[in-house]
Amino acid sequence: MSIHVLPARFHSPGETSMPHAPVVELDNGEQCIPQHYLRYRHTLASISLLAGQVDFDAQTLVFAGEDHGGMYVQAGLIGRENYDRSNAQRARKLVYGRKWRIDADTPTSEIIQTLFLAIKKAREHEVRELLTLCAADGKTSAVFSHHHDLPLLARQRERLHVQPAAVSDPLVELRGQLAALRFAQRPIELVQAELRANSQWLIDLRLGEPPLARKQEGDFAEYDGLALTLLLPEGRLHELPYALMDALVAHSDRHVDEHFRFQGFARFSRNNAVQAIAALSLQTRPYARDMADARFERVFRARNYEVDASRAPVLGEGELGRKNRRLIDAHTGLLGHMPRGYHAEALRDKTA
Repeated sequence: MSIHVLPARFHSPGETSMPHAPVVELDNGEQCIPQHYLRYRHTLASISLLAGQVDFDAQTLVFAGEDHGGMYVQAGLIGRENYDRSNAQRARKLVYGRKWRIDADTPTSEIIQTLFLAIKKAREHEVRELLTLCAADGKTSAVFSHHHDLPLLARQRERLHVQPAAVSDPLVELRGQLAALRFAQRPIELVQAELRANSQWLIDLRLGEPPLARKQEGDFAEYDGLALTLLLPEGRLHELPYALMDALVAHSDRHVDEHFRFQGFARFSRNNAVQAIAALSLQTRPYARDMADARFERVFRARNYEVDASRAPVLGEGELGRKNRRLIDAHTGLLGHMPRGYHAEALRDKTA
């Protein structure tokens, strides 16, 4: 039995085609092996090659590395010390997001999308530190940062719970909340607020001018003069800071959508036509034709099974494992691959 060997031009480093994989011809005459007909064995070299083909902006770096935990990608940002709110220009500093682990069999497209998410989440970390609240004692807190002590907050939950109260003048309430908030030291102006027929407050805001030192630094310029529109349920005006934080993060995410590029292509830009993407995707999935080849159909299904099985995690130790088992056992006839150790635990229970 001969194996269909494809020309090298069909593959990138870290990729090989499944045995007997068919070639798909697109409507413009180009031929390709769809990614779902490939096998992946990525190395640090192939991941680094992909990372090197990603561009975003002059202040964002992407890294690929390997440590005792395996291979990873990571975003780095050249920015400032967010907690320094002095009136002087601040020195630039390089900070890093978390490491995103990459398995050797991760599809190439998923690695690129992981780099996309690494940049988004690294920027979100910074944006969350930039929305500050002036507390009753006059001190400033980055109330939405990721650096709060979650076990402590959980123990203090009773004192943190909001008791919504009636508001006699909603506009005064909104302006009072906004007066205590700053984003990157910019004031936040209430432009208009309107209670709609659906019992939702429609609130228009605008970010004001930053202090001179921040303006000279020029960081996060995409927020300059930004207009935002929030929706809040009637009777829940205390949610304003949360809705504002959501809108600020969404603006950062959209900025990444438009400026993240792989090989010069802005995959997540809204300038891409969804109908054209759908048409191209459908052309690469002629499953009825391709599964008619029994040799390839066996290979394809076996490979998919292996990949899905390899994704299954360990059930967990102690209470975590018991909790996961309870949640799984609550569903009868559950499909998919069970966590490793699940059947062994079930067998021990029956023989105990």
